Amino acid sequence: MKGVVDFDVNDFKLYHRGMEEVPEEELQALFKSACLLLNNTPNSIVTDLEERKLLLYLLVCHLYQLAERGGEMVGQMTGASQGKVSISITGIANANWYQQTQCGALFWQATAKYRRGVRYIAPNCRNTFQ
Repeated sequence: MKGVVDFDVNDFKLYHRGMEEVPEEELQALFKSACLLLNNTPNSIVTDLEERKLLLYLLVCHLYQLAERGGEMVGQMTGASQGKVSISITGIANANWYQQTQCGALFWQATAKYRRGVRYIAPNCRNTFQ
């Protein structure tokens, strides 16, 4: 389809060395999840397809690395103790979720230009603020 990024597993693996053994089906599923986080339609805020491809690849990498950690913990560990085992976790809010992996942190930085100064008013609501 014109205006969308098609996921190419071999191309993805060239960008992300060390993921050559990950099954294609798993990466395809992660790409679908990545498209929930970054619009991959002709209406996407990221209009340059090459840039959008790289951003989606970063999200696939990020999602894979999070899944590889296993467990049910979501958030960043901020403290731990050993006697009577204790762990402190900060909740996930905006950048925190992305900062958990290098791919996620790079995605967050690369998309900063799309988060600055954006204000959306739905077409049907324009007159309600006057």
